[in-house]
Amino acid sequence: MDNGLRKQGWSLKLLLIHQNFPGQFRALTPHLQARGHELVAIGSHQRPIPHSCRMLRYDPPKPLDQPVLFGTTLWNEALQRATTVAQLCESLQAEGWNPDRILGHCGWGETLALHEVWPHVPQVLWPELWVQPEHGGYGVDPHKPPPALAHRLEQLGRNSITRCALAHARQWIVPTQHQAKSLPRRFRGPQLQVIHEGIDTSIACPNPDVAFEVRGIRIDRSVPTLTLVNRNLERMRGFDVFMRALPQLMQAHPQLRVLVVGGNELGYGGGDAQAEPLRQQMLQQLAGQLDLERLHFLGRVPYPQLLAILQASWVHVYLSYPFVLSWSLLEAMACGCAVVGSRGMPVEEVITHGVEGLLVDHDSPDQVVRRVSQLLQYPELRHRLGAAARRRALDYDTRITLPRLTQLIEAG
Repeated sequence: MDNGLRKQGWSLKLLLIHQNFPGQFRALTPHLQARGHELVAIGSHQRPIPHSCRMLRYDPPKPLDQPVLFGTTLWNEALQRATTVAQLCESLQAEGWNPDRILGHCGWGETLALHEVWPHVPQVLWPELWVQPEHGGYGVDPHKPPPALAHRLEQLGRNSITRCALAHARQWIVPTQHQAKSLPRRFRGPQLQVIHEGIDTSIACPNPDVAFEVRGIRIDRSVPTLTLVNRNLERMRGFDVFMRALPQLMQAHPQLRVLVVGGNELGYGGGDAQAEPLRQQMLQQLAGQLDLERLHFLGRVPYPQLLAILQASWVHVYLSYPFVLSWSLLEAMACGCAVVGSRGMPVEEVITHGVEGLLVDHDSPDQVVRRVSQLLQYPELRHRLGAAARRRALDYDTRITLPRLTQLIEAG
């Protein structure tokens, strides 16, 4: 605990709201607790949380059976969340618990009605992104047509939720300049702060002695290892491009092992819920072209295992539409991976081609093959880029980001 807080006996009551809590508050929550603040969290999942703060949970909203207009379901769910969260807040108020600050992710509508319960409590919100066509790959992905009216209406709906939420916020925070620039000019004034959630580079770090087993096979730094990490294996994050590069890579590098981390849900990019997961589609398309003894799909893994995978990686591939920047990319850089990333934002905010990594066009398996092969064949280049990536990732360490977030939250 901060000595100043301990001596003064001063602390804040903080309400944290995130449907997938802790989400963006994963590092901030224990940090605020260590400073002596009293925390209550609200979320809509039933999983255990790795924190000791009080947690209020609510059931996820029920979608409309027959939406009248495209986007109606989105707003219906947002208003359900807003109502349920407001009712939970009213119950806290009835107990005599009133927050000094409200910290919330506003992307799902949870914060929309908080001012009806606590009209004078400052809200600090995380809007994350003002959705635009390119964030869904339109104009970026050559396989996608121009956005139809339905897509534009969905983006309008999402952005309208953000607009309404920010109307009652004192300040809002986004983690990158790319995300900040997505906001309309009226939301880019002094109320906007660009502060990343931060990663812990003391544990996300190079480890030359890392070793673990996959299917009974030892993996360590002596084994040429290629990695890809997505929350879900989806086109938005270039999974299909990565897969199309593998036949050539595995044939050209017979010792290469490939470790893929990620779930099989639709993910941020959406898609056809009735279709087979993209992983199954790609395996069918590439049947007979892949050495499945050297290709390991690991699903979602615990964080310590994820770090071990990145520490063992020789080359890490990160492809993305213009969208939010994944923590996994920064963690891979912090672990000293040589990265092959996609040109454009958000990747170019942290990687300069030839300095912290090598960049390729998002939809070019051939470029992925060339760049990955280049890094596998030239260890001096691989090590130089990995060391530079590590240095760049240090700018996002929690020792830098958490004090900035704390100062903002504790300010009167």
